[in-house]
This record gives sequence, C-alpha cells and structure tokens, in this order.
Amino acid sequence: MKSEKPVLIISGASKGIGYKTAEMFLNSGFEVLNVSRNACALTGVHNIKMDLVNATDETIKNRLLEQVPQKRRMILIHNSSVCYNDTLQNFKATEWQDTLRLNVTIPALLSQWLLPQMLPQSAIIFVGSTLSEKAVGNTCSYTVSKHAIVGLMRSICQDLAGQSIHTCCVCPGVTDTEMFRLRVNNNAALLAKLTHLQSNGRLLQPQEIAEAIFMAATHPIFNGSVLHANGGQIER
Repeated sequence: MKSEKPVLIISGASKGIGYKTAEMFLNSGFEVLNVSRNACALTGVHNIKMDLVNATDETIKNRLLEQVPQKRRMILIHNSSVCYNDTLQNFKATEWQDTLRLNVTIPALLSQWLLPQMLPQSAIIFVGSTLSEKAVGNTCSYTVSKHAIVGLMRSICQDLAGQSIHTCCVCPGVTDTEMFRLRVNNNAALLAKLTHLQSNGRLLQPQEIAEAIFMAATHPIFNGSVLHANGGQIER
C-alpha cells in the first residue's frame, strides 16, 4: 500500500456493518485494508486474513505494518467483536478471555502499533453497542468488553490531545446483521419483540450504521464522544 490516498484500516469487514463501512470508504476515495479471518469480497479491498484471537501479537503487528510502510492519513476502525450468551453464573474462562482479547486488547494494540504511522487528521473509531452504557441479561462478557472500549476511547482522547488525531465510539442499536440473527437463533418472536423496542418500529440496517461511522471518522468535532446510533430505543 504505497499510494498517497488516505487509508481505512478496519477489522471485521467481511460482512455486516464492517462490509458496508468498507464499501462507503472505498466509494469515498480511500484505500481499504481489512483485517479478519474471512476476506471482504469488495473489489479493491486489501485483505489480511488472520485470526486476531489466536495469532500472536508479534504476527499481527508485523503483518499489519508490512502493509502500511509510510505515514498516512489513516482511519482505524475497531469493528470486530465476539458475543457469547453468558452470565456471571455460567461464563467460561476461555470465552471470557477471548472476548476481552478481541473486543478490547486487540483494539488497544492496533491503535498503539499504528499510531506512529498516522498523519494529522487521522482517527481511531470504536464500534460499541447500546451495551456500552447499560446491560441486559445473558451478555455478561460482551457487556463488560463494550463498557471497556468506552474507557479505552476516552483514555485515547486524553493521551492524544494536541496531535490532531480524534477518536470516538459509535454505539449501534439493534442492527439486522448475520451476527445478530445468529445470536437470537432467528427466533421470530424475539425478533418481533426487539423490533417493537425500536421507536421507529424496525431493525436498523448496516448501511445506516456505516453512515454514522463515516460521519464520526471524518468530523473531529466528535473527539471523545459516545455516539448513540440506535434510532431511539424504548426503555422498559
């Protein structure tokens, strides 16, 4: 990747919100590098196929920096995540560790490793969740991790003050993605219940979240912000 175009580096762009976000940045003149186990099928995306949970830190760092050999205006988006159905009473230590590694530790490391390559007007964007600021049952490890990335984002905002690199966390509401449908087992009754909790009466679409992420990434005014992209949820 040696062009002078700005570059998007995103984790988990093979589908869902990540895919639509990669597409939006491609269409806006960015080079796009996807880091995930599965390739993004969009023409023009550079893929680094890698299991971020199980690959060593050294492997991830070396393969990533090989692709970004010089300073660039860079948008780094931490999109990959894993979500287990678990509670305090039944979580498994291995799944807990994997969740925190992928959802929190890897974003922190990628940010640290790529920061020296970032020119002013770069950005580090986190994809959070409504569970970044509240909790529901049976999502213990995921909720903990999504709370943690808000703290990480706020710390980055303070640590990078004056460097013209901004950061924020976009928190989607219930979005109609493959990951979400797998998590609810395509249960029609549960899908209907969740839909009725949205003030607009429908699930959000990945394209809508991608548009919110693009806005956050390209507007430094949102530095340090938690942006709720949920369409308005009905609290009960």
